Amino acid sequence: MMQQVFPYGTDFMSWEDWNGGFIMWFGEAPIPLSSEENWTEAAAAISSLPSFAKYPLPQPYRFETWQEWADEVTQILNGHTNS
Repeated sequence: MMQQVFPYGTDFMSWEDWNGGFIMWFGEAPIPLSSEENWTEAAAAISSLPSFAKYPLPQPYRFETWQEWADEVTQILNGHTNS
């Protein structure tokens, strides 16, 4: 059985691209669309959604950049992989 993975990394992406990809991938959840300057508010809203309670996703305030937060979220959603 193949596990579905969230395919959006932060390399060579803008926040708007990543945020839009997240919305497309998890379209059933009320995920906010935001500009990069408001990424922490959108990330906090995403982290608080009941849809992701089983993971749980980190709050963004301990991260300096959206990329750091998004990378951790992606790792959590996809599970830890051995490289």
